[in-house]
Amino acid sequence: MDTNTFYLLLAKLEEEISFQRKVINTFLFARHSINPEVSMRSVEILKRLIQTFRIINLILDQIDTVSERYAKEQALLLTSESMSLTSLLLPTVETFSPIFLESISLYEEPLLERIESVAEFVENSIQDCDNLAVDEIAEVVEDITRTLEYHVTVGERILGKIV
Repeated sequence: MDTNTFYLLLAKLEEEISFQRKVINTFLFARHSINPEVSMRSVEILKRLIQTFRIINLILDQIDTVSERYAKEQALLLTSESMSLTSLLLPTVETFSPIFLESISLYEEPLLERIESVAEFVENSIQDCDNLAVDEIAEVVEDITRTLEYHVTVGERILGKIV
């Protein structure tokens, strides 16, 4: 992957962060009744979060090939921010979705706590990005992605039977 593609991925992640902020504002401050339309929208939001995790994974997979320290730091900063926003967004979306995210565990730790701990670890590692074990973080992000994908698929099936 060349540097231009890496920067395009960073730009895409910035777009996703903007989307996450909008959704947080919409779900936190707007009053919604729980109905099939809002439930479908919540599933779509979860699918978009899965795509965001895939972008994060692509970035993490390529971060070692980037020579510019600023680009690495920016990638880790955006990764941390996106994951932090996800940890705010998931409990809010769960209220309207057919998926009980609170009960999902990964590595014997609640999924939400796992996301928060990875975000915190990445944020604390920004200054020492050259010595970061990116492969391990990418593996955890991939596991988070697969876990969310599975539960979203199950949630869609449940929602399909309700609607």
